[in-house]
Amino acid sequence: MTSEPTPIDPNEKLKAEYVDEREDKSAWFLEVKERAKLNPSNCVEHYAPNKAAMALWLAAQGARITDIQKKTGLGRETIRGLQWRHNDTLETKRKEFSMRYAIAAQDYTDLLFERSQQLFDNPEELAKISPDKLAVTVGILTDKAAQLTGMASSIVEHRKGASIDDAAKMIFDAKARIASKIKSDAIDVEIIDGPNSF
Repeated sequence: MTSEPTPIDPNEKLKAEYVDEREDKSAWFLEVKERAKLNPSNCVEHYAPNKAAMALWLAAQGARITDIQKKTGLGRETIRGLQWRHNDTLETKRKEFSMRYAIAAQDYTDLLFERSQQLFDNPEELAKISPDKLAVTVGILTDKAAQLTGMASSIVEHRKGASIDDAAKMIFDAKARIASKIKSDAIDVEIIDGPNSF
């Protein structure tokens, strides 16, 4: 006698695929469920709290709405509504994620410098690295150094100058001046058809 497989709850499947059980993430889900009490019963926090929490979790990490839609199955307007209702929580979480990414960046920076030292000690390995990759690395590190010291990493310059219409008018006026000059220096000549007699 065979039994039919029990249907899988979509919320549980989503949770199994995307949710880990770290304490901070669990706290995030509890926060969403608590905040759901303040919202109308037709809000996604009530009928799909796991999806709502996952959408907010992804949004706090800077995920695009299209990616959130794919992972949760929620619509664009639903996600926007979540972001609106939970803006204060999102801001707090974004700061936490920012700190984590900064720590990870520092770890990878240390690895980069360690690898760089290994390359200096081994000229054969250094010769295998293309100059364009080295140039990109130098550019990124220079930009990061400028940001960390408070210097501008990019400069936007606004210049006032002639527009295309102004340039076209200047060209037209110049041609008119040249034509006037040629006309004023011209000599009137009359051509007579006839035999040349000298």
